[in-house]
Amino acid sequence: MPTREGAPDTRPPAGRATKLAVLGTALVLCILVVILQLTTSPSSHIASVLVAIPAIMAFAFRPPMIIGSAIVAAATRWLLLPTEPQRIGSVAGTTVVISVIAALSCFVVRRGEQDYARLRKVVSVAETAQRAVLRPPPETLGRFRTAASYLAAAQYARIGGDLYAVADTDFGVRALIGDVRGKGLGAVSTAAAVLGSFHEAAYEQPTLGRLAGRLDTGLSRFLRDEEAFVTALLIETAPDGRTHAYSCGHPPALVLGTGTVRELPAAPGLPLGLRALAAPPTPPDTPQPAGTHLHPGDTLLLYTDGIAETRDAAGTFYPLTTRLTAYQHDHPAPVDPHHLLAWLLEDAQAYSADDTYDDAALLALTWLPKPPEPTEALPPRNPPTS
Repeated sequence: MPTREGAPDTRPPAGRATKLAVLGTALVLCILVVILQLTTSPSSHIASVLVAIPAIMAFAFRPPMIIGSAIVAAATRWLLLPTEPQRIGSVAGTTVVISVIAALSCFVVRRGEQDYARLRKVVSVAETAQRAVLRPPPETLGRFRTAASYLAAAQYARIGGDLYAVADTDFGVRALIGDVRGKGLGAVSTAAAVLGSFHEAAYEQPTLGRLAGRLDTGLSRFLRDEEAFVTALLIETAPDGRTHAYSCGHPPALVLGTGTVRELPAAPGLPLGLRALAAPPTPPDTPQPAGTHLHPGDTLLLYTDGIAETRDAAGTFYPLTTRLTAYQHDHPAPVDPHHLLAWLLEDAQAYSADDTYDDAALLALTWLPKPPEPTEALPPRNPPTS
């Protein structure tokens, strides 16, 4: 999270409520110690509790505030000396303890700031790598208006193992969405291998089955972990709207029509990286299912299980189809793919029982009534003179 002037935070910021609670606790403790010291026996050791104030302040504040609280605590202890003049040595000892605790608290806080700063640098590099691998799709592609969203499960970084890509090829617009087994930087590198193969093979392979075979071959050469794999879904839409799908162990795409939500049939296949384990191996030209024909305003929704497997407090899965049907009643076709994805992520997060979730990738493609108008060419910067 950038701070002013773009410098990275050196410590996870404590919320305003947390700071007020910590400051209030320290203040109340100080007042109680003074009251009790003045109203109880002079032989009591209640004033020694003041040594806890710097440690309490360290929960939410940086070293300057910790040192300031230590000075206040020590000064308060000395102001209470007239109530027990015979214990000047004890008061001096308490002051030393306050100073030591303040110094240790400052050291711990400073060490935490350094660790957090290093973490932020690592996160920054990881997020840069993620953005380089997982680029947003173009606003329009063929007759589609497109949008994509990504939510990673990593606690401190927007990185994870879900992936998506689109390509406008001679065979039609092709789309890919996938889910890498695992999370973090290892999953990012695996996703990069799959995306690299897709951006090359999508323009060459005549069928989705052969395209899946190329992706599997490329991934198998990359993987070192025999248990690693990637579920994936491939979609192809011809210029006339005919749409087919090939599933490598991935949830089916959904077609949002006029008030309806239906699954897009897909030819079945094994997850990428596991084809070599099949006996006999999966043939590359599995017959295409009937598919579907898109109509103007229809939207294809590709998603990963981070959305479908969201659960509420009772453990019930997120009712994706039901919620999308309700969305369509409020937002008639054609839907804005960007608005659809923003709404879906917000709705799924509100449904979730807690703040924990899996990686979630979404890709929406809305079939336009006609091909988008080409962008008008800009006039030459220096037109020729006659």
